[in-house]
Order: sequence, then structure tokens, then C-alpha cells
Amino acid sequence: MTQAWRVADHRVFAPPDGGDALLFGADDASLFTIDRSTREAIERWRRIDAIDLDQVPPDDREVLVALADARLLVPAARPRRSARAPIDPAQVPLATLVLEAAQACNLRCTYCYAGGGSYGGASRVMKPELAARAARQLVEASGDRERVTLVLFGGEPLLDLPALKAAVAEGERAAAERGKTLVLSITTNGTRFTPEVLDFLAEHRIGVSVSIDGPPEIHDANRPYAGKGGGSYADVVVCIARLVDRSGRPPASRLTLAPAQWSRVPEAFDHVMALGVLEAGIAPTSPVDAAHLPTAEQERALFAGFAALAERFAQEAAEGRVLRFSNLIDLLAKLHAGEVKSAPCGAGLGYVAMDAEGSYFLCHRFAGNEKFRIGDIDAGSDHAKAKACLDEQAAPREDACASCWARSLCGGGCHYENHQRESVLGLPRGGSCDFIRRWLELGIRTYGRLR
Repeated sequence: MTQAWRVADHRVFAPPDGGDALLFGADDASLFTIDRSTREAIERWRRIDAIDLDQVPPDDREVLVALADARLLVPAARPRRSARAPIDPAQVPLATLVLEAAQACNLRCTYCYAGGGSYGGASRVMKPELAARAARQLVEASGDRERVTLVLFGGEPLLDLPALKAAVAEGERAAAERGKTLVLSITTNGTRFTPEVLDFLAEHRIGVSVSIDGPPEIHDANRPYAGKGGGSYADVVVCIARLVDRSGRPPASRLTLAPAQWSRVPEAFDHVMALGVLEAGIAPTSPVDAAHLPTAEQERALFAGFAALAERFAQEAAEGRVLRFSNLIDLLAKLHAGEVKSAPCGAGLGYVAMDAEGSYFLCHRFAGNEKFRIGDIDAGSDHAKAKACLDEQAAPREDACASCWARSLCGGGCHYENHQRESVLGLPRGGSCDFIRRWLELGIRTYGRLR
């Protein structure tokens, strides 16, 4: 009996000039350049459920055979929507621990999802001995991984330097004992770079990410000091210069912009890059409350800003330079590697966060939320609870994701964002999907230009 075939789920991105297009395979995140004749052949056959290659004209048969080699022509009997492959957290060794050493902060950012850094409880800091235990447990629970990552986090982690020092010392000791590499990073508001802190960061080669939101009027509106009030911009700029002078390594930067600021994306990016940072990533604010939900006009402005930076990225690349827009760099790297996401992120799957008292949470954004508490340092990770959390988050969007062309690049979207929008604010599912798809298409088109 002759094998029947069908064209697999795909997306064609045609250029405005009618030249070669990009063919994206939805299942494998594969990407190919195709000419007009190939596009036309795909169009002729893509709606036919059972293709007999023996009955296909020779020119089209050649195209379809090539598609089969690329896994874009598949047996007709294969289900169009395959069920999400379950991932057992117990089978994924720990790779990254986010250590929320200080659940306290000296700033009061207007968009903070962590309730001023305390995650809904009283301000508190981690004891050094607990921090050391956590770092050792990271290494010991990492299985056969050669590299593990310890993220020093808060609140503002530099409010608890003793715990950070204890964690790093013990983590390095444990990694050396097992022949592993310990990668260290810190996310900080950049206001507390004392000589002692700078020595610590430089001596341990800790990767630094500083939160700075753009020009003074944007940053200071978003990130005022607690108590005394007033903006933090001037202090952050001074501290960045101190860090570079002491370590010789510029920090990465993260810009968090509220919807009313989304029209200023390129301006904010340029301002921060001019401060001498290594790269800049732009994060639209999370919908911590209804006031932070954007209008359609603001979403258009955000995409326009991202598109303008992508255009500049392509132009700079043509001249042999890199525009260090980390959002796009990360996406291009994933496209080049053909990385397929079976989950939105590593939350609960080799990635956990620990609060200041030793409880594990699905990720750092869920700290303090008992619904997403998945164990503690004494009992270890509760893999069954982690799986239940992940399954509950994924179930409502199974059908929508299964039919979305971007599923292998997106994986379903941020668990925290989905929970906040749908369970807390009561919004319909998929509120951010259109923007995500447009952003992924922009990345694909930019990748095609670079090739």
C-alpha cells in the first residue's frame, strides 16, 4: 500500500519584494529559505490530507521529497495535534538556584511584583548558614550537569552581603569538590556598590545585571528610594562607573518600562547603552494590577520600538557591528540552534527559587505564594507538587498552543504572567499571544536578513 503524506504544520514568511521566503516548521522550529517555485508548490499541496507521491507531477514531487527530508512532509496518519509531552521534574537535575537572600529593598519601584521586595511578608534577610546550605544543595542536586548557576537575588540582594559571601564561598567549595563549574550572577538595583561589595563582585567574577530604566525622568519616576523618596538614577550611574573601574567588566542592564513609557523604547535603550553597559534588555512591566495593563495603542508603540531596534540591529550587522539588544540576541541564538521549547521556561524543571527562610518556589516571581511553594531546604524539592503546578498552568491553554505556529518557540508563555492575568485579574486567556507571535515573526525575519 502506498504511503500517504501531508504537509506538516508550518508558516511561510514572504518578503515584501517577492523574493525568497522563509519556511518555518512549527513542530521542530526549523527554518529554511525557499524560492517562489517552492512556495507555490507548498501552497498547492498544503491543504491535501493524503498525498500519494507517485501521483504528484515530477517538479512538485521533487519539492515534496525535499520537504520529507526536512521533516515538513509527514505521514498522513500522524495526528495533527500531538499531546504535550509530560516532563517529570524528578528527572531533571537542578541547574539554577535563585537565592532570594534579601526579601527587602531600599527602593520602592512603582511596578514591583515583589511587594517592595518582601514578596508579601515582612522584610527579612537570609542567614549566612542557610545561604551556604542552599549553595551546596544546588551543587549536590545537579546530577551529572557540568555547570550550575547560582543567582543572587532579592529584593535587593546587596542588603545581605554576609549571606551572599557565605553562599558563594560554599558553592565554590562544593563545585570544586565535584569538578563542576559554578556560574555566579547577581541582579541588583545598582545603588549599593561600596568598596567591599565591588571587591566581592570582582574577586569572584560575578556577572552583574543592573536595573536602570532609561533617562532620569523615566528611571526616577519608576524607581524612587523608599522612605526618603527621590529618584535613584544619579546613584546608579555613579555605581556603574565604579563597577567598571574596579572590575573592568561592564554590567548587563535591564530596562523595565511601564505602558505609558513604551513609546520611548529606542530612546531609553540608547540612553542606557551610552552609560557603558555590556547589553540592554527591555522588559515591559508585568500586570501587577489592572493599572499596569496596556491599551492597544501602547502595545503598538511597544512593538514599533522593538521593530526599530531590530532594524538597526540588521543595519549594524551589515557593517560588522553588534547592537547589543539582548532581547533580540537571545531570540536569534535560539533560532540558530533550532531550540524547541517543550515548556515556557525552566521553572520547576531544573530551576527553582529559595526565599529567605529556605522555602522553594516554582520560580522567583512566585516567592511568597503558597500555591507555588514546592518544598524547602530540609525536605528538598517536592517534585509531585512542582508537576501539579506546571500541569495546572499548562492545561487551560493546551488546545490553543497545539494549534499555534509559534508553539515550539514560545512553549505557552510565562507562568507568572499567565497566572497574574488570568487567575488574579480575571482576563481571558491568550492576552499576550498576539504580541508574542509578532515578536517571534520579527526575530525570524531579522534572522533571514542576517543570513
